Amino acid sequence: MSGLLGYNNDDLNRTVTNKYAVVILLPEPLDAEIAPIRAKYDPDSFVIPSHVTVVFPFQSNRPLADISRVVGQAAGKTTRFPLELSSIGDFYPAFPTIYWGVNRHPVLDDLYKRLYTELDLALPHKQFVPHVTVAREISAHRVVMVKEQIVPYLPHERFEAEALDLMSPVADQQWVSVGRFLLSDQA
Repeated sequence: MSGLLGYNNDDLNRTVTNKYAVVILLPEPLDAEIAPIRAKYDPDSFVIPSHVTVVFPFQSNRPLADISRVVGQAAGKTTRFPLELSSIGDFYPAFPTIYWGVNRHPVLDDLYKRLYTELDLALPHKQFVPHVTVAREISAHRVVMVKEQIVPYLPHERFEAEALDLMSPVADQQWVSVGRFLLSDQA
């Protein structure tokens, strides 16, 4: 019977590498507003809801409880803050991405740096550009045309960041929240 997989089997105790990301999900009305555009232009639109990425996807062999504790502590030390979605931008030619720009906010910048430090991750970009992806994998010669089609549908919007979501992909590669951590409502 030693060939059977049991709950105390050593194979279950081996280190597993998981993927995570930390995001601020857009409120449902804004997600609904941007959903048709993402469905048309972003192949990841059905993989993850509309969001502002705070910690880009990373791999870790740390247990979910450890990652959750770090994100939860950072959220608890961070007061709610306003986010403004304004202009349309792109990362061409480096990355085939068109985005809805998020105006800089010192609390968001601090949260970005703090989480990377506390998760012991290297900062992936010298310049953090907070944004909501609306289109990806658009050929370079179509960028201007797609941006012109998107601009009328993305007005200046403002919402309050209330929580951080720890996201992870499940078996079908859909990214789901495995932990929601409320930001503090006290300054």
